Amino acid sequence: MQFELTLEEGGDELLNYSLVQDQRTTLTVTPELKQSIHILSLSGYELLQYLQEQAMENPVLEIEAGRDGYLYRKKRGASSGSIAYDQDPLWNVKSAQESMETRLQNQLRLLSLPTDVYRVAAFLAGNLNDDGYLDAELSDLGGVLKVSDDLLEAALHQLQSLEPAGIGSRSLQECLLLQIARDPEPVPYAEEIVDGYLPQLADGSFDQIGFSLRISKEQVSRASQYIRSLNPRPGLSMSIPERHYIVPDAVVRCVGDGWTVAMHPYAHPRLSVNKECREWIKIRQTAEADSYLNHCFNSARWIERCIEMRKLTLMRVVTAMMEEQQEFLARGVRGLRPMNLLTISSMLDMHESTVSRAIHDKFVLTPQGVFPLKFFFAPSIATADGSGASSRSVKLRIRELVDAENKSKPHSDQTIVELLFAEGIQLSRRTVTKYREELKILSSTYRRRR
Repeated sequence: MQFELTLEEGGDELLNYSLVQDQRTTLTVTPELKQSIHILSLSGYELLQYLQEQAMENPVLEIEAGRDGYLYRKKRGASSGSIAYDQDPLWNVKSAQESMETRLQNQLRLLSLPTDVYRVAAFLAGNLNDDGYLDAELSDLGGVLKVSDDLLEAALHQLQSLEPAGIGSRSLQECLLLQIARDPEPVPYAEEIVDGYLPQLADGSFDQIGFSLRISKEQVSRASQYIRSLNPRPGLSMSIPERHYIVPDAVVRCVGDGWTVAMHPYAHPRLSVNKECREWIKIRQTAEADSYLNHCFNSARWIERCIEMRKLTLMRVVTAMMEEQQEFLARGVRGLRPMNLLTISSMLDMHESTVSRAIHDKFVLTPQGVFPLKFFFAPSIATADGSGASSRSVKLRIRELVDAENKSKPHSDQTIVELLFAEGIQLSRRTVTKYREELKILSSTYRRRR
């Protein structure tokens, strides 16, 4: 309903009000629908965390997850908020590992340094980046520590004397020079080349370097090979690798000439509603408690329904994706077909946004390994036969061409374009350059080996 104000012709005052019926169609997103959309977009790990939070607030909701039993659950008959674990949570605690800073400080303690030198050197060790370089300026660090430049230089010298060689460097040039100085048998002229001709070495200008140092091209080549064998990132050997554990949401197995799709049980927890709470209400017979428990029951049933809808939607999406990517299951990335969200949404009569939420941060275990679902969505590249090729398979082919090239005469981007064209793949040189850079492959100038 809406009010309508009217005026008499020629009048200046409001004379009457009238009620007019107006029928409109509007889209309203209810809190329940928002919750359903949110649950669909969660990864398996995030879903388990979300359900645990819901179980803490809802006394009738019970969660099962894990292999053949409960990873987390609220036991029947337990008081509200009481949590029981089948596994000791301390088993999941990682053992302590020494960081790069700790390892360097342990080496400094063995040097029996003066207190002020050790203090500054330990501070510098804590300011190294993951590659082992000191990014900050010594003058800035001196202002923070309020120490002299001589003390800073002495502390840096002690830090750079530690293992591995090159640690604490302020540039690539300094890192290489420190490693050469520590080597008892360095290749002749390697130090001179790094000290004065590092840009020319990167460009492959061996003739220019040989002319300037008055040495042969073979000597420059041997020094170049030695310099390339040095470690440009000494800190990586001391860094603690961060482990990422992925539990796939779906598992694809090849059975005979076909394949099957199954949902991983850990990524799809089972829910149940504790009916004993209903018996507890009957005993006490309080209207307030009955109203609260009814709300909890309705909320638990809706979450249970959302989980089933999520599982069904993800099952349909993964099945449709694998139906499109059967060549991938047999041949790997080489058999990957171009595919987009519209392809799957049309097959399932489902909106593209729903497909996008379903594949968000989800993983699938296939005979070719574990892949994020977004991996299978790649644009199409034109081919001679008109079938199209996936951009990921084209990138793999570029990698193969570079790996198999003659290192003394590496393929230029234009050469790669011609080789791909001979295989029926039509790409511009700009696109090849873009893919090469995404693969972190250097240009032919920097890949050349003398």
